[in-house]
Amino acid sequence: MMRNVCGIGMVLGLLGGVALAQEAEKVEGLREWTSVNGNVLEAAFVREEDGKVFLRRADGTTVSTAREKLSPNDLAWIDGKSGRANKGDGKTQSFTRITSDAERVKLPTYLLIKKIIVKSYADLTNNHRDDKSLAFLLRDANKIYGWSNISAECYTQPNGQKGRLKTLTCYPPAFPELREAVQIMRDKFTIVMPDPVVVKEIREYGMTAWEVQSPPDYISRILLVADSYSGKISRFIISFPDPGK
Repeated sequence: MMRNVCGIGMVLGLLGGVALAQEAEKVEGLREWTSVNGNVLEAAFVREEDGKVFLRRADGTTVSTAREKLSPNDLAWIDGKSGRANKGDGKTQSFTRITSDAERVKLPTYLLIKKIIVKSYADLTNNHRDDKSLAFLLRDANKIYGWSNISAECYTQPNGQKGRLKTLTCYPPAFPELREAVQIMRDKFTIVMPDPVVVKEIREYGMTAWEVQSPPDYISRILLVADSYSGKISRFIISFPDPGK
């Protein structure tokens, strides 16, 4: 009798395994999902609802996670599937200014960077000169100002020389979180902004970026571009109006 019971148990176990395998076969569209802290899960996309993403594992169980906990690549995949790839999902965040010294010392990248008065560079008209302010800024980006690198593009004057500044792209020495990046944008670029600062999530350069809302008149656009893996800010792009318009 014991033999029969064991035999039945084995058969039931095998049947359970077959059923599980059949259930797994029903789950289509499996792909690897990566969280912002590096954890990987193989699952299929089910739906996105109220800021949560629902995924179905190979065994048929469904799990959910907050959208912001997924890597930028995963978010790009979801946005592409839902037709939001080029316009983003319109999500906004707002950040009040950090005024406490005790809080500022907790911002590691912020502490590494020196101030740049962006408006003074926006007003320059002699950017063709290698012995003038913009050239010095680009040359001394790391040594004096603490940035990993700074690059610039200028509008072309009728005589073919470099005119006013078109874009200024700054690469931080370490990737800050979005809140710290907003603080850097305000303080280290000396840009006067309303409080709180509102940023909107968009898709730019095939990547997730945060567009700063309501910049001052001398700036046409500010983008905080996110790193595709960590989601932290990998570059600051400041654009300036075309003087010919």
